[in-house]
Amino acid sequence: MTASAPGLRRIVVARMKTAMTYRQNVLLLQVIVILNIFILSRLWTTLFEGRDTVAGMTLHTFLLYITVVNLQSWVFTDLTVNEYTYQRVRTGEVVFDLMRPIGFVPQMLAHMAGSHLFMVLSVVVALPVVLMVGTLGAPASPAALALYAPSLVFGYVISVLLAMLTSMVAFWTVETSGFTMLYRLINQFFAGTMLPVSLFPEPLRILAGLLPFQSTGYIPATIYVGRTEGDAALRALAVQGLWILILVLATAAVWHRARRRVAVQGG
Repeated sequence: MTASAPGLRRIVVARMKTAMTYRQNVLLLQVIVILNIFILSRLWTTLFEGRDTVAGMTLHTFLLYITVVNLQSWVFTDLTVNEYTYQRVRTGEVVFDLMRPIGFVPQMLAHMAGSHLFMVLSVVVALPVVLMVGTLGAPASPAALALYAPSLVFGYVISVLLAMLTSMVAFWTVETSGFTMLYRLINQFFAGTMLPVSLFPEPLRILAGLLPFQSTGYIPATIYVGRTEGDAALRALAVQGLWILILVLATAAVWHRARRRVAVQGG
């Protein structure tokens, strides 16, 4: 791993530079996310009119949740690796990636790390605007902060693994844009960026519990605002850990088949 570390660092830096080159795309995403937070904040403020709480949450807690979960999604849900993988497979350049001493999967992880680091920087820059259109505040308690930190890391790892899995669709199809758009929509919805999963109708709430997406957004955000705490928070962390294990195994299995498929295509 130490021998490949300089190469991986170069990939991370190169991906960050690429993101900076296309700053207009990042600016557009910033506008979309900020607008989404603003619309949802105004919508829920209106729905709370005349009510002290909704589903046990005060308006402040609700708005804090909406802001935090969308900021998380802003950083996590970056699918540039999907487009990159698709282009490499479509043009056949993926063969050169496979021949490099650094494995293909570590290369893709480094690309995502560079992209996500740039997204973190863009979030920091946009925080003053987010503060004006949404609600930002400290975690509900020191205990919430202590549990939020590992939950956020687990959520990020799950998002990365999901991105790796979806990017590998490129090895089986000549067009991935439709699939990527569908994945983004499903991911955003079941991660709870529009409304908390606890407010879903029961069938959707059950379905959300069977999918990994709430582990990327809903669980960390509810821990942050104090809606998931104590033993419930520890169980939620255990669920996130289980999803990491499942997705690691799934990614390894899919990559094993994808690599063999490339070998067949190459003769």
